[in-house]
Amino acid sequence: MVSSLLVEALASPTDLLDSLYESQDASNLSNFPRTVANHFSDIFKSDEAFAEVASIPSLSPSSRHKDRALVRFRALVQDTSPAPEMYLSRLKTGKLGGWGLFDISEDIGKQEDISYDDLRDCTVLWAVNVPGESGWYTTTLDNAPSQVTSQAAPPRPYKYPVPHESHIGVQIKIYDSSGNDAPKTAEVVNFVGILTTEALHTESDATIDVPTLHVLFTRPHKLEPITLGLGDSADESLREELIGWIADEALGGDRDAAEWFLLASLARVQSRSRSLNPPSLTLSHFPSPTADITIPTVSHILAALHPLAVTLPLSLDFLNQVPFAPESKQEDLHSGVLQLAHGTTVLITESGVQEGKLVERGVLNVRTVQDVMTLQTLAYKFPYSEFSFPTDLTFVVLAQGSKSAFWKTDIILPLAPGPSFDFYKAKVDLKMPSSDKLTAFRSLIVGAKTGKIDLTEAASEYIQSDFVQERKADSSVTSEDLKQTLTVARLLGISLREKEVTVDIWNRAKELDKRRKARFM
Repeated sequence: MVSSLLVEALASPTDLLDSLYESQDASNLSNFPRTVANHFSDIFKSDEAFAEVASIPSLSPSSRHKDRALVRFRALVQDTSPAPEMYLSRLKTGKLGGWGLFDISEDIGKQEDISYDDLRDCTVLWAVNVPGESGWYTTTLDNAPSQVTSQAAPPRPYKYPVPHESHIGVQIKIYDSSGNDAPKTAEVVNFVGILTTEALHTESDATIDVPTLHVLFTRPHKLEPITLGLGDSADESLREELIGWIADEALGGDRDAAEWFLLASLARVQSRSRSLNPPSLTLSHFPSPTADITIPTVSHILAALHPLAVTLPLSLDFLNQVPFAPESKQEDLHSGVLQLAHGTTVLITESGVQEGKLVERGVLNVRTVQDVMTLQTLAYKFPYSEFSFPTDLTFVVLAQGSKSAFWKTDIILPLAPGPSFDFYKAKVDLKMPSSDKLTAFRSLIVGAKTGKIDLTEAASEYIQSDFVQERKADSSVTSEDLKQTLTVARLLGISLREKEVTVDIWNRAKELDKRRKARFM
C-alpha cells in the first residue's frame, strides 16, 4: 500500500514541509531541521520509495523540473569552502522561513522587526554529477536512460574535474547541522530536496542564477552489488571469458595483459596506515594510433565494465594547461582532473605526447599524479596553504616505450599482441557480449571491487616459508616484492570471488608475475 505521506511528498514537498512545521510544539522548533531530515528520510526509507523521487537529469536540471519539485541528486561534493548562509527560520507571520521560502538577502529590509533569535545558518556546498560515472551504471541506479547530451555550457564549468565534458553543477544548501557527518570534499552523496533557481553571489560581486537544491535529507552512496541488482554468481569460467573478451577486443589477444589490466582495475586502498594502496600498472610498448581515432579500444572496455572510469589522453598542451589538482582562486575552488570519487579507475594514454617542453604547471601535474599513485592523497592548493585529502584511485598507464615517460608505476608489463591488431577501434565497432553476459561481467567486477578477502593461517605460514626460501636463492628479493605479490594474490582471489587467499592462489599469483618478468628477458 502506498503511503499518503509518500504521495504528498512527491506531489508537493513544500506543503508537507509547511504542515510538518505547523504541527510542531514551540519547544521543538529550535531543532526543526533535524526533525525535517528524520521525517523525510523515514518516508523514503525503502529503496522502492527512494526510487520514486525524480533524479536530476545529467544537464540543465532547473529546465526539466517544475519549480520547487522534489528531486534527488547523486553528486560529488566539489567545494565545501563557501561561507555558511544566514536564513530566517521563522517569518513575522509565524510561517516557516527556510528551504528557499524566504530570501533574507532580498527581503530582510521588508521585515521591520526581525527577531534575531530566529536567525540560523545553513551549510552551502557546490556539487557536480559524479565524474566518470558510466552510462550503464547511471541507468541502473536511476531506473532511466542516461541523459548526458550536449547543451548550453553549465554555470561555473571550471568546477567540474573532467575538462570539456557535459555535466551539471548545483548549489547545495543543507539546513540540518550534521557536525562530523557533514558531506566531505570528493565524497559521493545522494542529496534529496527541493529544487529552485537562485542567485549565487561571488567574491567578484558578480551574480549568476544557478540551480539550487534545498536539502531535506541525505543518503550515503556506496558501490554495492546488491544496489546494482546484478546478482552474485560467478565462477572461474566466467572470469576466463571476461579476460578473453578484454584480450581479444582491446589488447591484441594478450591474455596476460588482459588479466593484469583486470586485476589493477579492481584494486582499492586496503589500509592507509600500512600503505596498502592500489598497485599502479603500465602496459608498455602500447601501439600509437595510426588513424584519426586516438582513444584506445580499452577505454571503451573500461567504461563498459566499470561504474567509475576516466580516460586522460595526455598531450603536452594538456599537461601544461589543465590543472590536475584543485586550486582556490578568489575564494572559489577550481577543480582539478584528479578530484574524483573513490573507486574511480583512471586510464592514462601517452600516445599524444610529442617532443616539447613541460612548463611549471606541467611539472606540477606530473608530480601530482605520482603522489596520488604512491600516497593516495591529493593536495588542494589555497592562497597561503596546502591541504592533502585522501583519494582511492587506480591508475593504468598506456606507454609507447619500455616504461612510462613520466611516472614510476608499481607494475610494468610489456604488451605482446598478435599481428595486425587494431587497438583503436571505434566504440560502435566493439563486439559486445550478450546482455546477460555483460551483466554477469559487471556483477563480477563490482562484487570484486567491493569484496574483502582474508589470509588463511595455513597460507600465511606457507607464504612466509616460501619468501624465506626465495630470499635464500635470490638476495635481491625484498619485503616490497613480498608485499606486491601478496597484493596481487588478494586481487586474484577476489576476482575469483574467494573469501580467503589460499596456497593455490598464492602460487597462481607468483606464476603470473613470473611470466610477466620473463617478458623482460
